[in-house]
Amino acid sequence: MFFSKAEYQTVKMNFKFKEEEGLPCIQASDGRYYCNAYYAVKTKHYSMWEDGRYEKLANDLKEAQGHTLIAIELKMKKGIPIDFKIDLKKLAATIVNPDIENLELIGWGFFDHPTDY
Repeated sequence: MFFSKAEYQTVKMNFKFKEEEGLPCIQASDGRYYCNAYYAVKTKHYSMWEDGRYEKLANDLKEAQGHTLIAIELKMKKGIPIDFKIDLKKLAATIVNPDIENLELIGWGFFDHPTDY
């Protein structure tokens, strides 16, 4: 068969959190794959910066990193992962902070080795 349909697989991974230029970045990893995701705050939720909700969101992610597993949707083709997605609703429920849903993905990278994300 020349064309095979991509399949999706949910896996739990550890994650690291950091901020670049004041914006949240998450690197999820299972030791074989490294999923880097860069986010911005949705325009209609910019008030998070003034009312302290962004700072709380960042602190919640910092506190959870290294010991909380998050769900990653791996896109698989012929048994090999080719892409990923972090579902923000699932992440918000895992971290117990609904403001995570006010983020939007602005960039990503999928690697088979650690990077200085």
